[in-house]
Amino acid sequence: MNKTLQYISSAAFAIAVLLFRLLLYPGAAGFQEQNQLFLFTWDYFLERMSVSGGLADYIAEFITQFSYIPCLGEILLAILLTVFQRSIAMTFDRSEWYALSFVAPVMMLVYMSDIYVMLSFLVALILAVLLCALYRRRPGIIWASVATVLGFWLIGPAIFVFTLYACLREKNLKVLILIVLSVLVVMVSRWTYLQQYPWKTVISGINYYRLPLTVPAFQLIIAIVTAFLPALTGILPTPKKSAGILVGLFIGAGLGCYFSYQRDTVELIAYDQMVRNEDWEGILKRAEKYQPDSELGSVSVNLALFMSGRGSELPRFKQFGTRGLILPNIRDFISNSSSSEVFWRLGMINESLRYAFDTQESLVNNRKSGRWMCRMAECQILNGRYDVAEKYLDILNHSLFYRKWAKNERRYLRNEEAIASDPVYSYLRSVRYKNDFLYYYPEMDKMLAILYSQNKNNVMAAWYYQAWTALKKYETDDEQIYTGNAHGN
Repeated sequence: MNKTLQYISSAAFAIAVLLFRLLLYPGAAGFQEQNQLFLFTWDYFLERMSVSGGLADYIAEFITQFSYIPCLGEILLAILLTVFQRSIAMTFDRSEWYALSFVAPVMMLVYMSDIYVMLSFLVALILAVLLCALYRRRPGIIWASVATVLGFWLIGPAIFVFTLYACLREKNLKVLILIVLSVLVVMVSRWTYLQQYPWKTVISGINYYRLPLTVPAFQLIIAIVTAFLPALTGILPTPKKSAGILVGLFIGAGLGCYFSYQRDTVELIAYDQMVRNEDWEGILKRAEKYQPDSELGSVSVNLALFMSGRGSELPRFKQFGTRGLILPNIRDFISNSSSSEVFWRLGMINESLRYAFDTQESLVNNRKSGRWMCRMAECQILNGRYDVAEKYLDILNHSLFYRKWAKNERRYLRNEEAIASDPVYSYLRSVRYKNDFLYYYPEMDKMLAILYSQNKNNVMAAWYYQAWTALKKYETDDEQIYTGNAHGN
């Protein structure tokens, strides 16, 4: 394949990736960003570097933070996948098989339709493949051995893509050195600084997948394909039509994306991000085309109905009883998000705080969240717990996109006049509960009634009370089982 066609095909791939993500996975980039909080501190860097794959994880989180602007995040992902493709092409000895350099990137695109896949895996693969390209130009068993040892610490087990590539190119007894070193580096790492991690996690990658004890087979397949493709292109006969291979790859990519597409999950993430951006009309337009098929989606849609002034249209949309208005506390990293927003606007500040805190602490890879840390800081300011709010703002001050917001919020610390002059804070302080009491989810209608009786301006509490009462009539006894806990409000 000539150089011009190579550049055109790579550019077309980047554009296709961008359009695919923007059109079929709206909100996916922002969802990944809200589940981490990248900090420009030395301690944060050392924390990442203290485990295997730390450098790849640090670079990935640095890139992911730009998904605060979703379109920018998707552009960066398209660039990364194109860099991955071009890097693989650099490891080929025969340019006529350039089309095969798209195989692993296409597989990676399909794999990343899983919301639990971390960008760290892609970054680690890119770094490993760049080492392969360097080895093709400057082979040497000594520096390959050093790269294997350091690479396991810096980018994790993805370094073995490079090790396998080097072994396939050497084809002599020198490869025994790399094989022995690979085994030793894993064993020594596990027995020293990775003692708290199970063998399965150490071998498969600590931060490649959000669920630490789960290793998808597709992840291993992508790594093997990436390592073996260069050797395969060396033994295959010269292709007659490279364009035909590209067409076949794009058809395969389309089929793979189609079968991996999880519509309900995509919709939930899209709703969540539109709630975050207060795009109420966007939520309703999306729901009119595809009705939410879960309680979580219904919470977002019903909130949008009230916020857009279309509360009378509640019967038009699929409902899931009272749980479709406000969910009981579910300790995972997505279920509480919309309900926390509902509580915040109702004036149930302590419950909004509780849901936000539980959402952040439920991140299974022990990250923090910029979105939820902002909400916790707001709740603590409203509650007058300024020392706690200040700690959150101090942390956010070390981030890129939350720094300006954190500096602005400092003017409310210990400043009752500033709070009283702010339209949001002053309103929420006027409608929140006047006295503490035990929170009990099955009696949410009573709590909503108390909110409205204390301040008749709280029309949201009145609407939610009416909706709760109406939807409760259609629930069975089993649907009313309470799964939360009593809590001081």
